[in-house]
Amino acid sequence: MHDTHYPQTGNPIVFFDFETTGLSAKTDLIIEVAAVKYVPGAKSHPHMQQLILIDRPLSPFISRLTGITNDMLQREGRPMDVVLDEFIEFISDHDVVSFNINFDTGFLNSALTRHGRSPLKNIGHCALARAREAWPDLPNHKLGHLADYLGLENGVAHRALNDTLWALEVYFRALHGAHPTMSPSRATKALSTGSPSAIPVITGPRQFRIEVLGTKRYQQSFEAICGPRTNKGAALDIQVQLRVETKSSAVRVLIQDEVIGNLAPRIAQDFRRAISAGHLGEFTHFECSAKIRGGKICSSPDERHYVMWLDIPQDDD
Repeated sequence: MHDTHYPQTGNPIVFFDFETTGLSAKTDLIIEVAAVKYVPGAKSHPHMQQLILIDRPLSPFISRLTGITNDMLQREGRPMDVVLDEFIEFISDHDVVSFNINFDTGFLNSALTRHGRSPLKNIGHCALARAREAWPDLPNHKLGHLADYLGLENGVAHRALNDTLWALEVYFRALHGAHPTMSPSRATKALSTGSPSAIPVITGPRQFRIEVLGTKRYQQSFEAICGPRTNKGAALDIQVQLRVETKSSAVRVLIQDEVIGNLAPRIAQDFRRAISAGHLGEFTHFECSAKIRGGKICSSPDERHYVMWLDIPQDDD
């Protein structure tokens, strides 16, 4: 690694990625761990990659998405507590980077708690946040799309080591070609206290309940998260993004940069008004931890093929 965007001096940085059984850090499990330790100026960079043995079958959706099968986990997987200790030793006290670090940090902290390990104090950085700053005009910032945009070598998407290498390239190229606007205090945080974000916190009422309407185009993503039908009061912890469309009145709802629906028109209008009142109108992306309060597939023939309810806690300090 000798291109101009690779740092040649400084401390090692560890890039990492997890593949998981789903999107909820509380109820889903890590099925693959990968990490690459970038050592500035070195000719080689250590890495680790390991499948995890879990106590439940993978869903067909996850197997199709990742290419990881139940048979692979049984043959090649090792216990999570063993791999977790190896991962902790590998990252040591170095800064760490992942793509959408909010997602990976949630699973890491859950694994640490589940296996009786102490919280980590490493400083974390988000390659996704840096990419949004560097290339704000891209139609989306999915990792695969960024890899195509940057002309990176093809690999197997949704496998942990390949995604880790892509995240490394995205992060260093974004830093080299962008002029970051976030303050240092927002750019770095300890993993134990939450991941860094360039996304502002929306102030307002403690709870903002929103109704999400989806079309058939997004139904597969919806069903992968909620199933075909759930009770309205059923809570699922999930990380969502709200994207305010600057050239329309829409507010998109995304999970891991995948659109799953839109806010109902009236709620979208109220939400945009709340954003303006908070002097955050110049931002186009918002991230927050939301609880899905159930969803259902609708039988009506119009565009509202499903409805999802979200409870979004707000910071009113």
